[in-house]
Amino acid sequence: MMTGHAEREVMWSALAWPATEHLVLHADGDGMRADGMIVALDGRPTRLAYTIDAGPDWTVRRLTLAPYGEPGLVLDRRDDDRWFGGDGAERPDLAGCVDVDIALTPFTNTLPIRRLGLAVGESAEPRIVYVQVDDGLTTQAVDQRYERLDTATYRYSSGDFTADLTVDGDGLVTDYPELWRRLV
Repeated sequence: MMTGHAEREVMWSALAWPATEHLVLHADGDGMRADGMIVALDGRPTRLAYTIDAGPDWTVRRLTLAPYGEPGLVLDRRDDDRWFGGDGAERPDLAGCVDVDIALTPFTNTLPIRRLGLAVGESAEPRIVYVQVDDGLTTQAVDQRYERLDTATYRYSSGDFTADLTVDGDGLVTDYPELWRRLV
């Protein structure tokens, strides 16, 4: 389990389309920073860099997305669960969300897994900022569900989609059936 000052590097490979992700995860007493790069061919070539800053309890504070050659996205979350865009304008459509879910990465599943700290048999339904990357960056608030099945497996549901995710001791996905497998 990442504690104190720690750094991990992981890579995933997509199983349903050509893609890889490299992630450097830094943690210290003030929180964590995820620094990721995704290169994918999901209908079109995509290169997406992102950073996520979160508190020591894994509550997201800031999301920055930078797709190559396209406008980026910055979202800041305040302690009262209000979100603001990079221009400082409030995003009332995202009010109440705590976590973020970027469509092209298995990493963002780690955020609610770590933050919720579910015991085996427990479940929760967090409201999440979902970021779609198909044609530009779009965001919407969605309800998702996480249920801890055993020490290393979580059932994740969003809409009519469900998958049983296998994670390591840090809550990082090792196997996302039919979509992602961790390489390192």
